[in-house]
Amino acid sequence: MFVTRFSFSICIFIYVVVSAIPLKAQTILSIPQKKQYALELLKKYDLEGWYVVNKVTRLSINNNFDRYAEENTRKSVRESLGTVVHEVNHGYSALMAWRLRYKERDQYSCYYTGDSTYVLVKHTPVFLTEEIGKSIRPELHTFRFDTYIYNPNEKIKITSNTQGIYGLLDEWNSYYHGTKTDVNLYKWYEENTKGAPEDWRNYFSTVGSVVNAYIEFKFYCLAYLLYAKENKPDVYQGIINNKEFVSVFLTVNDRYGDLVDKYLQIKKDILKKLQSKGAKVSEDEEWIFINGEGTGNFVNEYKVLQKEINMPAYQEMLANLQLIAQSEEKERR
Repeated sequence: MFVTRFSFSICIFIYVVVSAIPLKAQTILSIPQKKQYALELLKKYDLEGWYVVNKVTRLSINNNFDRYAEENTRKSVRESLGTVVHEVNHGYSALMAWRLRYKERDQYSCYYTGDSTYVLVKHTPVFLTEEIGKSIRPELHTFRFDTYIYNPNEKIKITSNTQGIYGLLDEWNSYYHGTKTDVNLYKWYEENTKGAPEDWRNYFSTVGSVVNAYIEFKFYCLAYLLYAKENKPDVYQGIINNKEFVSVFLTVNDRYGDLVDKYLQIKKDILKKLQSKGAKVSEDEEWIFINGEGTGNFVNEYKVLQKEINMPAYQEMLANLQLIAQSEEKERR
């Protein structure tokens, strides 16, 4: 979540999961050591995440990493690394727009799409995202709904609300990059742990809910476009005629979808390996159980939104965006 878009201070928020290991038994890192460890992990396990964090660190004037770190341990850095990449990706979007369009900086977002590539997108007129929130059925409200779409008691309006579809796309893209970091850290667990049940429970608990952000923000973006088409046709036309927006939307959709498939296969392989070692493993739509201890699976929420997106109106909108992209590709040739 990116509350203040144009800030010279790019904040890397470290969310700390309470450790089962006493603090005194862990190595306490200094702020420079913590930052160095994060960059080392990223460079080894998620090079694109490393690129984003390193780029923003070089571009920003004051990167107050320590202000958001409650615990200075390697474990806390690892378990919050995806959040770091997510938050810094917001900073990338803002800082690169500042750099490329300084005089019009509030009218652009610069989305990092991977492979050291970005797309500068001009904001066409939008309306507050909260307007669509009132039309979304309660059964489609997942736990991120109040934060990013509509909460009548929230006084601070974040960019996923104020910047409409462009803020939603920035959030979706940031969740993609952060989730990719978390998913790729399975390699760290393979290389640095014994692969015990508690090790993989930690991994699943970190990755489980952020994987769902793929379907959540896909739904939010499509719902925004459908609402605009029905109620604000001029706004809608401005958005779908924005070829850079369409390009980034489809890129995030494809790459995040592939990432979800990758995680599901990783999860399947891990559970199979645990079973081969004698662990009792079971899984339903809400929980993954390993030797009787559970961690969230969140499949039920995913299926609810996937069923909604499979409805004709959403599929027609997706098909329309793909046709626009194909037409643009033909024109370039």
